[in-house]
Amino acid sequence: MQITASLVNELRQKTGVGMMQCKKALTETDGDMEKALELLRKQGAAVAAKRADKAAKEGRVYLIETADKAAAFELTCETEPVSNNDDFVALAALATKAVETQAISSVEDLKNAVVDGVKINDRLQDVLVKIQENIDFRKFAEVKKVPNSVFGLYSHMKGKIGVITELAFEGTASDEAALKQAAKDIAMQAAAFAPVALNDAAVPAETIEKEKEIAKAQIEASGKAPKPEFLQRQIDGRVAKVLKEIVLEDQEFFMSEKNPKKLSVKDYLQEVVAKQLGLTSLKVVNFIRFERGN
Repeated sequence: MQITASLVNELRQKTGVGMMQCKKALTETDGDMEKALELLRKQGAAVAAKRADKAAKEGRVYLIETADKAAAFELTCETEPVSNNDDFVALAALATKAVETQAISSVEDLKNAVVDGVKINDRLQDVLVKIQENIDFRKFAEVKKVPNSVFGLYSHMKGKIGVITELAFEGTASDEAALKQAAKDIAMQAAAFAPVALNDAAVPAETIEKEKEIAKAQIEASGKAPKPEFLQRQIDGRVAKVLKEIVLEDQEFFMSEKNPKKLSVKDYLQEVVAKQLGLTSLKVVNFIRFERGN
């Protein structure tokens, strides 16, 4: 079968792959469009396998908010310029539309989603063939909106870090813009200070045990170890201090101009923001923090 320019261009329009690669795929499949598409996507999988050991620490974290949820996903690549590539950006936009319009709960769901007749994983394979880098969706998470709540979204350094917070309130929210700003402020807090949990109860047990071991070793190494009956008290005190640094609601709210009393996030929301807005209560109930490459 003759491989015409129009046939090559049709394949290029479907995949975004270069003209020469499209012509080669059509030649190898005797002009069969479906087989050529399949061949190019197999080549994309081969590129991914070949470059799987290449570190993909660049890319971006993308944040999405709809009426009933907020979500984040990370799309990674090997080099920073690729994250600005039109094909990379278009792939992220396709994934964003999937999250906005469909029930997505995992990376696999995202890859298998079909948007405007295009399966996202197929488009990913096309981009792999074209760019020849290790590109993949690394992480996905979402927060369902609870009654009387607002989301705050914050993207730091063009998607190097992405944070979503959800604040729940009791009372009448007469100033939703101020509420959303408060949620964004807390998202900025989480971006800057990297909490590992929302509250003490959410801290992994292994993290607490590890901190206890560290505290005990520090006390014993100081040469001033207390009597056994007081050792546990000192260990608990040191662990409590660490928890104030890694638990979001216990961290000191970082905007000094808004928090001259140096209140914790939890107390700042209740004693300052809630009072200003005439709410009975205001607290963080969810957060997601993604950092590129981690």
